Amino acid sequence: MNMISEAYLSLLEALRVSCKLPEFPDPLPSTQLDLELENGPTVTIDFEESGELVVIFSQIGTYSPEQELEVLRKIAEANFLWTSSGGATLSVRPEIHTVYLAYQTPASSLTGLDFIQRVEKFVEIVLQWQHTLSQGTLEEPLNQDTNESSLNPLEAEKETALPTPGSNNYILG
Repeated sequence: MNMISEAYLSLLEALRVSCKLPEFPDPLPSTQLDLELENGPTVTIDFEESGELVVIFSQIGTYSPEQELEVLRKIAEANFLWTSSGGATLSVRPEIHTVYLAYQTPASSLTGLDFIQRVEKFVEIVLQWQHTLSQGTLEEPLNQDTNESSLNPLEAEKETALPTPGSNNYILG
């Protein structure tokens, strides 16, 4: 088995304590942890060794073949600058008409509290998109006017924060 990063192990431990889960086996049998939430989604947390990345992903749900074009359009809109995916990326497996949400970040960039908050926000976004898919309305599930829903701390400021044309910070091309 490959070595598991100490940073990743400390993040898992913070999550374990926060969720009041039993002690994990030592050593862990795998880098992958499936967090099965009561009356909620299953969220998989994994460690990608080559980039030392924490990867969080979840199946959101399925859609009918008739909805595919609308689903793909909404996902493309939501993924644009991550406006309605909270910094995560929505994707589909069209052969099985299934939508997924995934997020990754360097394990060393997070504290335990940061990680817990990101997992909580990730679950919230999954639940919002599950509701959207189940309703079949495909309305925007997240408020696009706030950066508070973002999982990405480096996400750009809102469009209103862009420099105005003619200002010193505006590049003319």
